[in-house]
Amino acid sequence: MLNNINTAIDTFQGVKSKFVETCVKNEELKKPLNQFIEAQTSFAKLVAKAHVDFYTSLGLSAYMFDAKKAFAKQ
Repeated sequence: MLNNINTAIDTFQGVKSKFVETCVKNEELKKPLNQFIEAQTSFAKLVAKAHVDFYTSLGLSAYMFDAKKAFAKQ
């Protein structure tokens, strides 16, 4: 699942990079714009990984939860 998310992120960020490459003619502007796009890419992938890890552990916890054992009278 994370691989699909990373592919989508790379696709969107690739469109931004291609736009900068095509439309921005000033080399002094291209460099910071591309650095910003790279920073966005890193951040988006980090957030995606954190979400996938969280929901995976949440799902495993829900799957492993034993209600009879948890709510048994002692």
